[in-house]
Amino acid sequence: MEEINFSQLFHQYTKSFKHKVPGDSSLWPEEWKTTYYKTYARLPKINLKHQEKNFDLFEAIRKRSSKREMSPNKLNLDELSLLLKYSCGITRRNKEGDGRRAYPSGGARYPLEIYGLLISPGRGLQPGFFHYNVANHQLEMLRQKKITKKDLEQIAVYEFVEDASLIIFLTAVFWRTQNKYRQRGYRFVLIEAGHIGQNIHLVTEALNLKCCALGGFRISDEQIEKLLGLDGVIESLVYTLVIGK
Repeated sequence: MEEINFSQLFHQYTKSFKHKVPGDSSLWPEEWKTTYYKTYARLPKINLKHQEKNFDLFEAIRKRSSKREMSPNKLNLDELSLLLKYSCGITRRNKEGDGRRAYPSGGARYPLEIYGLLISPGRGLQPGFFHYNVANHQLEMLRQKKITKKDLEQIAVYEFVEDASLIIFLTAVFWRTQNKYRQRGYRFVLIEAGHIGQNIHLVTEALNLKCCALGGFRISDEQIEKLLGLDGVIESLVYTLVIGK
């Protein structure tokens, strides 16, 4: 029996945007106009701070590549703060005070959340799993954990991950986009993950860091979601990148 190509069926089904969004925003339900921020109120926080830097965007694009040879040097607080702010953080506010981020989002629904595993942290950081609090530019420490070589061997397929400082996990809260754009919204979520991924590549280039996107791990997406405390349905893993020096 021939295997059903679900991706092809989904793409064909969502070519026509059957659900029409009124052009008059006054007719929109409140949830379409609300920006949702995920926070872990009871968890310990690390305030992110940095000195601003300038860099040549065109040079970063020319130099951008997937870099797999990483050194044991450690990522510090300043570098992580710059990386998160200028790849996926709030970079400006509009006249109403709403935050606008470093990447485009369909309908400004911002369905993506950013988690990380600090493997080899430097000054001002601690090893373990964190969630990036976009609203306050903070790390929320989900679980402190010293990451061993054996841990990484069980997680990663590629040996170069053992020398990385950080693994970034992008997850999607699908309903934030799909409650407005229905089935076609799933396309927008994945496109948005690509926007952030390219930003991460360019900002790491500007900071003299190394970055490589990964398509998968030795363990399953479900196991990674469990490590992050996610249900895997309402919020699920969509993209992963490895950062080092």
